[in-house]
Amino acid sequence: MIRKIISCGQTGVESAALDIALKLGITHGGWTSRGRRNEEGAIPDLYDLMETISLGFNEALEKNVAESDGTLVISRGIKSPGPTKAVQMALKHQRQFLHVDLRQYALFEAASLANSWMSQKMIQVVYITGPMASEDQQIYQQTRKLLETAFYLGFVKSGVQPDLTAVRVEAPGNKRASYPRSVDEAVQRLKTNLPLKDRSLLANMQPDELSHLNSGLGEYIKQNFGLYVGNEPLMESCALAGQVTGPLTDEACAIIVRALWEDLRKTHKLRVVK
Repeated sequence: MIRKIISCGQTGVESAALDIALKLGITHGGWTSRGRRNEEGAIPDLYDLMETISLGFNEALEKNVAESDGTLVISRGIKSPGPTKAVQMALKHQRQFLHVDLRQYALFEAASLANSWMSQKMIQVVYITGPMASEDQQIYQQTRKLLETAFYLGFVKSGVQPDLTAVRVEAPGNKRASYPRSVDEAVQRLKTNLPLKDRSLLANMQPDELSHLNSGLGEYIKQNFGLYVGNEPLMESCALAGQVTGPLTDEACAIIVRALWEDLRKTHKLRVVK
């Protein structure tokens, strides 16, 4: 699971990476040029970047490659000096790297590729770079969509890891007694078990993106909250909360996820100040 995104703060891909880190509550950082300026002017102070002693981005780029576990290059068929140098530095410092060309992959396929690479190579600190806005006017928005989808996929695949300190020891056969009996109780249980980063990520999802959680978080709910074995009190609470009669297991799960999302948006929704 990614714990930090780093960038030089250049326009285009690198600015998109920083904005996604802020939106999803992922730690960000990295080195930038002395003077903190890119092609659009001063780099905003909300980006937590360190200045190199030299002007230009060559030193910053190499430091970011060297201090990351891997470098992700995102482009749309354009070859530019920055990404090419990033790959050269990754080889020099023996770091993992992946180049995703959006002219070769559909957006979801590209996001899945990036997510699989980060997972398989155990990338925790990733340097994300690519063309500047002046080289590709669409690359900022395309990068945001790719990264947001990739990190949502990571969340879906990881599911929820229970807080073992909160698990009660119970006699065999009495597992049903530990199941939540209401939607509110289920939401509180999930909030306790979800890491802060994942709570922030979920809170910042759009309503139509909640279905992405079915295979990860949804499966956890069904298995650990007794929906597969007939947790009648919880099913009745879901019916009341969702205003449906006799909800199916998947419908009950969706109602709980929606209630969790609505609760988290009150306290964990991040607002980027421009």
